[in-house]
Amino acid sequence: MKFKVGDKVKFLNETGGGVVSKIVSGSLVYVATTDGFELPTSTGDIIKMEAETKAEKMFSEDFDVDLSKTTGPDQSAPSVNMLGRVKSGAEEAPGYFLAFVPSDQQWYITGDLEVRLINHTKNDIVYNLLLQDDEGQYFGFEYGSVEAGSSAEIEMIEREGLPGWTDGVIQILAHSEEHAYLPLQSAFHIKASKFSSEGSYQESGLINEKAIIYRLADLKSLKMVPGKHEVVKTEVEAVVVKAGEQQRETLIGKHAVGPHAAVVDLHIGEIVDNIAGLSSHDMFLLQINYFVKTLESAMANNFRKLTYIHGIGNGVLKNAVITKLKEYEGLQDKSASLAEFGHGAIDVLIHSKSE
Repeated sequence: MKFKVGDKVKFLNETGGGVVSKIVSGSLVYVATTDGFELPTSTGDIIKMEAETKAEKMFSEDFDVDLSKTTGPDQSAPSVNMLGRVKSGAEEAPGYFLAFVPSDQQWYITGDLEVRLINHTKNDIVYNLLLQDDEGQYFGFEYGSVEAGSSAEIEMIEREGLPGWTDGVIQILAHSEEHAYLPLQSAFHIKASKFSSEGSYQESGLINEKAIIYRLADLKSLKMVPGKHEVVKTEVEAVVVKAGEQQRETLIGKHAVGPHAAVVDLHIGEIVDNIAGLSSHDMFLLQINYFVKTLESAMANNFRKLTYIHGIGNGVLKNAVITKLKEYEGLQDKSASLAEFGHGAIDVLIHSKSE
């Protein structure tokens, strides 16, 4: 049985109950009781109090618990964002994000992960999530809605289930009282090895916890429904969308986060699956080679902005990237968003010959 913060529950093996106050994993939660304490409890020892079946109707007690006044043995544990609101003052460009948040914020590569859809815009949305199975076919996994400027939990997944979350599609329909928008569709691909690397879990301006955050689409990707005099324009836009889908077949297309933007992680674990037998120099050459290939692929496919994640380290890779950029015309580099990437990334702007 799946629980969420705020669920009223009944203890199965003893009297009483309470309200779920924290989600630790799919098998362990904290229950806040009426006496003001939080108790770590196995999900197998509690039951929701909604009267959905005849058996559940036997539990008619009610527990009024003020979660803000609870005390427990582990006050340092990260609290769950009850309202699911995006952090105020977030510097990230408005858009839609998929986040994988470790339930244990001290051990990022163990324990369960909470999958969240973040709506960093001023419009409410409805979404449809499809995942890809082992045969490459998509199937509907979940659908729902997310209020403007907030996030919603899609699923709490165990580590064993992560391979099923590397490829998928999210369809988004934005609601506005002022404009009518066309549906937006974003395909995502995340290397499985990324979930096992502590460096993949970064702070951001969107949520309080460290997480793997995947940008699905910028707000500017939304297109308005054309009026009756814009039929020709609609046909042109349909071609552009089709071209965008073809871009994903290119090398840089695998890293695309928007129509003309991409984020490339140069950490060696993102480039090769097995580094056994590779020297530091070998890995450095692989990183530079991948940088050059993705850069040239971006230039050939009319990308305008690339973000290269080089990490902090000793600066060797960053300096090599900057030096390599000088070999090309029409490029400009600058520090990437500090809030989104910290000090470990660089933006590369590609100017057209006419600029």
